Amino acid sequence: MVEGQAAGNGFSDTLVCAGAGTGIWLLLGCDSAVIQHQNTSHTHTMTTRRLTNAVVIVTSAIALLVYVLTLAPDLTWENFGGDGGELITAAYTWGVPHPPGYPTYVVLGKLFSVLPMGTIAYRFNLFSAVCMAIASGFVTGTAVSLQENGTQINTDKHGSESVKICVHLCPAIAAGLTFAFAPLVWSQATIAEVYGLNLAVLAALVWALVGKRPSFLIGLLFGLSLTTHPTSIFFAPLVFSLVLKPQWKRLMTGFLLGLTPYLLIFLLARSGSPVIWGNADTIAGWWWLVSGQAYRGYAFGLTMDMLGSRLLDWGWTLLNQFTLLGLPLVIVGGYQFVKRERHIRLVVGGGITAVIIIIYAVTYRPEDAIIFMLPAILLAALFLYPVFRSLEKVALLLPLGLLLLNFSSLNLQQSDLRSRVFETVNTLPAQAIVITPGDTTIFTLWYFQKIETIRTDLVLVDSDFFAFDWYRQQLKRDYPHLDALERDDLVAFETANSQLRTICRISLTPPTLVKSSNSCQIKQTTP
Repeated sequence: MVEGQAAGNGFSDTLVCAGAGTGIWLLLGCDSAVIQHQNTSHTHTMTTRRLTNAVVIVTSAIALLVYVLTLAPDLTWENFGGDGGELITAAYTWGVPHPPGYPTYVVLGKLFSVLPMGTIAYRFNLFSAVCMAIASGFVTGTAVSLQENGTQINTDKHGSESVKICVHLCPAIAAGLTFAFAPLVWSQATIAEVYGLNLAVLAALVWALVGKRPSFLIGLLFGLSLTTHPTSIFFAPLVFSLVLKPQWKRLMTGFLLGLTPYLLIFLLARSGSPVIWGNADTIAGWWWLVSGQAYRGYAFGLTMDMLGSRLLDWGWTLLNQFTLLGLPLVIVGGYQFVKRERHIRLVVGGGITAVIIIIYAVTYRPEDAIIFMLPAILLAALFLYPVFRSLEKVALLLPLGLLLLNFSSLNLQQSDLRSRVFETVNTLPAQAIVITPGDTTIFTLWYFQKIETIRTDLVLVDSDFFAFDWYRQQLKRDYPHLDALERDDLVAFETANSQLRTICRISLTPPTLVKSSNSCQIKQTTP
């Protein structure tokens, strides 16, 4: 009976045998050819899956190795790293850094900092390297998912099946490593910054979208990405383009759950950390921080007379991300995606997302806004994938070229900010009030004083922050003996406190960010 049924329908044979174990097949009367086919298919699938996982791991491992070899050994200002001192100090002391507070970075960075190696700053630099390496692995994983018919093996080629699959997966590795070794990406993998973590989450989001993962996971990653950097909101067009049949309830549940790290700010704001922006333990203060109100004037704040020079400078920088061949290859790759109807949504959604990111970054006032281009570079690396598939035997030449071209210029092993800081602060008199001119100097001094416990006798006061009532309240909390903190009047503050302490004005000078004297100007103020 069973045998007759099995023989009567080849499709049923395949269907039944596919769901049965090898030892049961003969009892079910399955044809030996079907058994052999299922065994071969199962083995092939397992081999492909294992090798796919392996190439993702290999991509991340290669990227991480290169990043570690070029990692800054300590705090650095290189590669627009001026915020590093504040981010490290806030995370290490469970504090609240600049808007929007970056709670996910604070928690994960603090956990990573327990590793017993190097300085605290080195551990946070390593955290960036690990995150960016993970992002590179996800780019490779996404590229594998983009293959039109899975892992297609050309059986006319010689060699073992594993070798054939490996060769076929080289374009995916090339996409991941091209992203990893793009100069702007590499620059943020070797310093303490939030962009490595942000790109790791965004790359995971794109992987989930392309791989048609569950709506809950997509929503979770999208929400979480917003806690690593607010510009992640620009990925909304890509999300809605690729989620074909969303389960809205699950998508929104995941999204809201991904945003929950922002609620941690209420707790972090009560930690007693020396770095707590705003009155974030209140609803109004929390919203001021999370919504980034302090920086709203920067968005679309670039004047028209500066736009031309920025477009020229940035245009050349962006062209060099994948060498001068990169932009034409990205366009060709996008065209090849469009030819395959299943990828039109990726091109449209990714294109809209990239354009929004570029417009926002170009018109954002501070010069270091070029870093906001990083997510667009991630998408561009994926658009290179079809070209790599067409040239699979030489696909790895582009990332290899980027590695060789950029290794020397991006190697921060000799970076030495510590000696410059020591040289300056060691000239200051005991118990001095040190007034700094802005973010980079005060952030650096916070790290060395609060984390490295260097010159803890100094009172650090930043002239820009002094305008904020919450900052003056923190100064009063930390230094109860200081006077004239009731209003925004720095001159009155200096006058009122000069009888007890020497007033010093210093500016540590990052050559790429500030052009001013590197000396500490000490003055005694009299009432």
